[in-house]
Amino acid sequence: MVAVALITTPPAFADTFDTAANVNFNGVVDSRPNCTDASAITIQWGDGSTSAGRYLSNGSILGNHTYRAAGTLSGHIVFSGDSSCSTSETLTASVGATPEFTQCPQVGADVGCQFLIEIKAGGTATLQDSSQNPYENSDDALIGVENDSSSPVSSIPIAPSSPVFGFEADGLCDPGFGPVPTGCLQIGAAPGTPCDPSAGPCAFSPVPGQPGPNPAAYSGSTQNGYEGPLTYFTGVSAAAESGVVHFSPSLPPGQSTFLSLEEPPSANGLSVGWAPVDVGLSAPPSVTATSAAFVGGVNPNGAATVAHFQFNLDRRYGKLASVNQSTPPQSVGGDFADHVVTATVAGLAPNAIYHVRLVATNKNGQTAGNDVTFKTQSAAPPRRPRLGQTFTIVPVSGVVLAKVNGLFQPITQRRQFPKKTLFDALGGTFRLITASGGHAALDAAANGKKHGATKHKGKVKTQIGTFGGAVVTISQARSGLTALTLVENAFKGGPSFKKCKGKAADATAASPNKTLQLLHASAKGKFTSRGRYAAATVRATKWTIADRCDGTLVHDISDSVSVNDFVHHTTVILHAGQSYLARKP
Repeated sequence: MVAVALITTPPAFADTFDTAANVNFNGVVDSRPNCTDASAITIQWGDGSTSAGRYLSNGSILGNHTYRAAGTLSGHIVFSGDSSCSTSETLTASVGATPEFTQCPQVGADVGCQFLIEIKAGGTATLQDSSQNPYENSDDALIGVENDSSSPVSSIPIAPSSPVFGFEADGLCDPGFGPVPTGCLQIGAAPGTPCDPSAGPCAFSPVPGQPGPNPAAYSGSTQNGYEGPLTYFTGVSAAAESGVVHFSPSLPPGQSTFLSLEEPPSANGLSVGWAPVDVGLSAPPSVTATSAAFVGGVNPNGAATVAHFQFNLDRRYGKLASVNQSTPPQSVGGDFADHVVTATVAGLAPNAIYHVRLVATNKNGQTAGNDVTFKTQSAAPPRRPRLGQTFTIVPVSGVVLAKVNGLFQPITQRRQFPKKTLFDALGGTFRLITASGGHAALDAAANGKKHGATKHKGKVKTQIGTFGGAVVTISQARSGLTALTLVENAFKGGPSFKKCKGKAADATAASPNKTLQLLHASAKGKFTSRGRYAAATVRATKWTIADRCDGTLVHDISDSVSVNDFVHHTTVILHAGQSYLARKP
């Protein structure tokens, strides 16, 4: 490829200039014309095309043309309007092969882009044409930008970790020699005055929306000369190693533009794009009693990005607030456009307060949107409990949790749960309502069935107890006897007999009566509570049952309690104030 180089001492009246095919040449075609005061100049480019030329302040002639094929072509410069001028001079155009990236015009020593930033839907790539060096021969890179995505691009961040924003006074429109882009204007002259590099600094006209003044600009201008015809810079770091390139108007899909920067080391060193931006919910969640639908937005900011919604319960629900749940990650592309992200989650607790945020991640980092609070709707009142099948739970105080679909959730209103549901009442108290059972007609009514030929017309009888302080499951016999069973090792950090031995027992080895969990109970009806080594059965009383390192301890607070010692196969009746320890074997 032939680089642009102006002949500083060409043969008189026979100038030669270098350019490339399919790239706009806007430079000196005759540095020593024999006529410097003709009123009109016509350039015959040698390929059948003609256009007007003009004098620069130093008397040389500037022309603007794009050749379509490589070759060496002879042309003429025709002067008119002054009889003292000869009619024409010859010129020779040395047209090289088309450069790899023609999104840029010919500037200084470059006949095409040294780097091309390709913006695609899936991400941004920076390509390099190794045949193109800095256009000033020593520094300054000519950068093309092509939007191959489906959305307009308004800005791109660049962070190459080298001072590419360290602007000097030799930008696109004033490289010191050679062609400059069409559209460059003279700074300090009347608006619209075409660029004459020999007369002073030039720059593209400021674009709509560009802030000013620019500290790195020429005196009296908002432009520093490195901007392209659609661009301006903001956010340049103190070390000039990062900044944002803005396009005004936005660069449409399928279009390209150009700009310049100080010389970066390589295409790999020209890092385009940062962590995702504009991340967050775009509307309040749409909720039901057990589900929520989220809508948010993400700008990938130039790198392939995935996004997900992260949600969790409010901190009023204790330890559950630290349990983050997430929707499956979604790809949102890698361009610079805003993308909509949606997701629906189910299995939420009714009448509960949650938090949600949108999180987006790409190779440049992770961005989390603002935290948004929402509350699920209240669930419909539950039906009456079914004997041995379902139970009604009412929160009384503190935080009571139920394990639903493998995850704990708070009980925030009267709800019905199936048998064998795991309840964590270590930090709260709940009221338990069960069918009372007792005889065939009542059992049939509890299950919504007929007994014989006559349907039971009365309401299902229930029994009530209040419990708290332990992790339990609930079951019920056909007789109506409801059993609450203490559960160890139900979850990480929960009550466990492993704490009574080995390394985990260091803190309890000297205290064999260390209590693992203690169930407080008050009930009217047929209830039993079961620990590891004993069970306590009541009909109407208050009592406690505790699993300890040395056994299961039952304490009767009022009335009487029947204790069944599983180890010693003994039944003991306790009265108010009495306790019994079923020792471990």
